[in-house]
Amino acid sequence: SYTCHYKGEPLGRIELSVPGWHNISNSAAAVALGLQLKIPFATIQQALKNFRGAERRMEWKGEKGAVWVIDDYGHHPTEIRATLEACRLTGRRIVVVFQPHRYTRTRDLMTELGACFENAHRLYLMDIYSAGEQPIEGATGDKLAEEIARHREVVYVADRTALLERLRAEVAAGDLLLTLGAGNVWRIGEEYLEQQEG
Repeated sequence: SYTCHYKGEPLGRIELSVPGWHNISNSAAAVALGLQLKIPFATIQQALKNFRGAERRMEWKGEKGAVWVIDDYGHHPTEIRATLEACRLTGRRIVVVFQPHRYTRTRDLMTELGACFENAHRLYLMDIYSAGEQPIEGATGDKLAEEIARHREVVYVADRTALLERLRAEVAAGDLLLTLGAGNVWRIGEEYLEQQEG
């Protein structure tokens, strides 16, 4: 939450149910636009308080065994950083399962992707989600894992079953399991929740 000012005068508090500095920035822009459109501040306040976020943007999937499971569509380094910064606000250990999206994007952003996971405590990397593209030489999960390993520890697991087994063994109570990417990585979070007891 934050206090909103207009022309140097406080208007009131803005309460958000979605975390992250990027959401604060977005909400401030919404306030400014609303005021320009002559929407009463109280109406803007209530709308922002009621906003629960967009699908696949810090989307709450569930909780089992004191593990929170969240999914986010972020697949560009800037989005990934913003999502991880928001997750850090929870105070939980962040376990990320990242699925790169498209061979061309992975190739073109290889260096940036390699360096954008600094706020993750544990990082699992899946194979690239092709989104209909044909494979490109040099744009592979192995290659991205090598690039990430220049900056931090990463575990590359191409097999979904093996990945879920590792998550069951390594994710602990109090952790935040974040599935990250524009492909079907969200299924990992759902399968994890289905397989957990309690």
